Amino acid sequence: MSYIEEYYQFLLDNPDKACRKVLAVYKKLADDIHNPKEIKFYNEIAEEYETHRFVFDEHKGRKPIRFIEQFCKHSKGKWAGKPIELELFQKAFIEALFGFIDEETGIRKFKKAVFLVGRKNGKSTLDSGLANYMLTQDGEGGAEIYCVANKKDQAKIVWEEALRMIKQSPALCKRIRCLVTGAYYDKTNSILKALASDSNSLDGLNTHFCICDEIHAWKDKNLLDVMYDSMSAREQPILLETSTMGIVRESVFDNEYEYCSQIIDGYEGKNKIVDETILPIIYELDNPIEWQDEKKWFKANPGLRSNEKYQGFTR
Repeated sequence: MSYIEEYYQFLLDNPDKACRKVLAVYKKLADDIHNPKEIKFYNEIAEEYETHRFVFDEHKGRKPIRFIEQFCKHSKGKWAGKPIELELFQKAFIEALFGFIDEETGIRKFKKAVFLVGRKNGKSTLDSGLANYMLTQDGEGGAEIYCVANKKDQAKIVWEEALRMIKQSPALCKRIRCLVTGAYYDKTNSILKALASDSNSLDGLNTHFCICDEIHAWKDKNLLDVMYDSMSAREQPILLETSTMGIVRESVFDNEYEYCSQIIDGYEGKNKIVDETILPIIYELDNPIEWQDEKKWFKANPGLRSNEKYQGFTR
C-alpha cells in the first residue's frame, strides 16, 4: 500500500483529525493511483494544447523519502545527529509530489505544491530535506536550488537548516561543500542558496527547485512571479510554497490560499476550476469554533501526538 493510500485510510478512520480540504485532496490522489486519467494542458512554449496521461510510480515517489531518512540528520537539541524519521503525513505528501509522472516521458506531473500547516509541524525539516535531495539526487545537471523568503533572514532559516543537516551527515558532508555563499554539489555542478526580495540580483536564475517560505509574510507577488518564471527552462522543476497561516490579509498568501481552495472545491464538483499542475495541501480547522475542541486541533496540526495508532509527533 502506498503512503498516500495509508494516510487517506487514516483520515477516513479518524474524522475528527481530517479537515475537509486535506481529505478531498487525498481522496483524489488515492483514486488517481488506480484510475490514471488523461489530462489536457496548454503548452505555452508550443502555443497548443497537449494531452498527457499521468500514472503513479511508487519507486520515484519514495526515493526522496528514503534519501531523507537515510542521509539527513537532526541538527538541534537532544535529537542532533540522529536520523530523521518522517511522519506519515509528510511521507504521503512527498510521495504524491514526486510519484505522479507522465506515462510517456516520465516527467513529474506537479510543477508546484502549496503546503500550509500550523507551527511546529516539521515544515522546515521537510523543506530542508527536500532541498538536499534536489541538490544531489534528482539527476539534474547544474541544478539551482533556492530557499526564498520576503527577507534574507527568513530565507536563511531553511537554508541554514539544510546546511546543518549536511554537516551532521558524514555521507553528505563528504560530497557537498558548505560555504558562506551556499552549498555546492560538484558532481553535477549544482548549488543551494538563500535568496530574498532584497537580494542584490534576481536576474539570470535558472531554478530547478524553489522553496518559498512563510508566504503569509510576503507583501506582493513580484518575487513569486520572478521565481516561477525562472523555472521555465527546466524540464521538471518544482516550486514549493510552505507557510503557517499568519494574519496578513490581501497579500500573496490570500491569493494562493483562495486559488488552492478553489482547486480543491473543484475535486468535489463545487466549481469547474481544474489545475492538475498544482498539489494543494491545506491543514486547517473546518470551523473557527473548533479551536475549543482539543480533538479537532489535529486538523490544522497533523504533527500532534494524538493516539497510539498514529504517532504524528514531528521531532
